Amino acid sequence: MTAIDDLVQGPGERHMVYGGTRTGKSSGMDWNMRHIQRTRPKCDQLVADTKPRFRAETVAYGPGNRLRKSTLKAGTYDSWASGPVLPNSVLVPWQSNHPLRGMWNHEKRPGEIAIMQGETAREWVLMLHLMHHFVNRRLKDQERLVVVDEGLDFYQRNTLGIDSKNDVILRTARAGGERNIGLLFGAHRPHGVPPLLNLLSSRITLFHLRFERDMAYLHDIGVPEEEESPVGDYVFKQFKVAPGGTIDGPVTARFKYPDSYLKQLAAT
Repeated sequence: MTAIDDLVQGPGERHMVYGGTRTGKSSGMDWNMRHIQRTRPKCDQLVADTKPRFRAETVAYGPGNRLRKSTLKAGTYDSWASGPVLPNSVLVPWQSNHPLRGMWNHEKRPGEIAIMQGETAREWVLMLHLMHHFVNRRLKDQERLVVVDEGLDFYQRNTLGIDSKNDVILRTARAGGERNIGLLFGAHRPHGVPPLLNLLSSRITLFHLRFERDMAYLHDIGVPEEEESPVGDYVFKQFKVAPGGTIDGPVTARFKYPDSYLKQLAAT
């Protein structure tokens, strides 16, 4: 039986996750983050959530964003449909002059995940600037992880970034591994993602794709030509890039979630 330990990326890895609507892509990313939170609680995780989809448990406020209050009491998600709360997570406060200041304190709040949320193009550009600040900090041996759920929101049809001067996602994939900075990048399809970003990946997790030509795109970057898009609820295939550059796998598996989690998922 495949264990989640074998499926979650290690420090500094570039993990691409693809899957159409309702295939389980975001839930799979959710449980990847939870596993890292539990097993590597000193990892700084920063989530760019443009849908938005992930519910934070608390929101930061006060001097240096040091304080926390419940999003339930604050009514942050009163207008949302049902959805699971990411445990031990904090919403990044846009209104702060320094939104990421004081955001991670693993002595007081080990494993806490910071979530940036916004639905407008202006907010998405701001997310890129905060990601730039996050990865540019010179922190020796500090593991960090950039998580992007709806990755195509940050790229135009020509695969160029929405902020041409700051493609921090691609830069993280290119140089983050040497600085212990990983990337967990999700999208509905690989088409539209910069080809170099796919080529720099060290792990690809594939849920069902609705467009057949997307598989041809993945074949072009090394996924074996005989591989087809997986079919079934929460069924996925995972490929790893071997040290020599060839793509190993796949491991074919299905996420089995607790009933308590499934009951929280939105119906659409």
